[in-house]
Amino acid sequence: MKKLLTILLVFALAFTAFANGSSEAAPVAEGEWKFERKIELVCPWGLGGGADSTLRPMATLLQKELGVPVEVRNETGAGGVTAVEYVYKQPADGYTFMLGTQSLYIQDMLGNTSMDFKTEFDCVDVLVHSINMLAGSKKQLDKYGIKNFSDLRKYAAAHPYEVSVGMLTATGVDGMCFEIATKGLDLNVVQYGGGSEVNADLAGGHCDLAVGGYDDMSGLIESGDIVPLLVFCEHRLSIFPSCECTAEVGIDSYAGPWRAIFAKKGTPKAAEEALIAAIEKCRKDPSWTEFLHNAAYDERTVPAAGAELAEFCQSEYKSLRDYMKAEDTLSKDYDDLK
Repeated sequence: MKKLLTILLVFALAFTAFANGSSEAAPVAEGEWKFERKIELVCPWGLGGGADSTLRPMATLLQKELGVPVEVRNETGAGGVTAVEYVYKQPADGYTFMLGTQSLYIQDMLGNTSMDFKTEFDCVDVLVHSINMLAGSKKQLDKYGIKNFSDLRKYAAAHPYEVSVGMLTATGVDGMCFEIATKGLDLNVVQYGGGSEVNADLAGGHCDLAVGGYDDMSGLIESGDIVPLLVFCEHRLSIFPSCECTAEVGIDSYAGPWRAIFAKKGTPKAAEEALIAAIEKCRKDPSWTEFLHNAAYDERTVPAAGAELAEFCQSEYKSLRDYMKAEDTLSKDYDDLK
């Protein structure tokens, strides 16, 4: 009887250990990070824009991959600075990250941030690298008899200040592209508060030209209301093989908006590496691949996380710094960029 009780006790203990083991996650290796609660991804720009539309599908995939809620929080205002200040006030505990573009570099060097963004934030991983384009109103281009970028240059040279250009931020990446591409031409620059306003006026023929990414203009391009005239790229795009690129017309300008995940300095390295690993897995998801193709994000590669990304960010910072210095808009400089 005693022997039988002993056997039953052994089986009971074994069953308990098995049950406990099956209900708990596998132990995490030493030094490996495991997210245990909600992750917040802060977007400095509004709902439905290119930045927000990039971040949300990735957040959905990350939530599935990591097994914890991944929430997108839109903190808009001041050209992205509002979000930067918000994230800067959060603990660097590995649960708050931010989407960013080179626009935040510009805001930093304009002196609009309360901290040195370059030294207080790390670029963790680039999600997409878009390609800017100069596009025109179909109605207005037909009126002027402009069919390509060469026609535009000839017409604008012969008709000073007649051709209007919708501009969001003269000191931003779009402004830099426009400035370099139209150097020597007298155009009528009209300031706008948002991309939707510019696109609406382009479609209606109230504005002649604008610079933006394909992702922001794709709907009106497909409808035929606006027409691409020049892409800021080293090659013609597969989606617009008839549209000239800057490389072939002798313009040294290839800047396009890239969107990356940033973390506040001091965020655990293991947390950053765990997020990078999850992002790399999500990149292989068919829905993400389709998203890239539909927005023409697959026309340009992104730098790999690590040394390649660090070199890329430094180069982007320096290019923007040199441009802003030449335009006399540089307020804050860094010794390693001189």
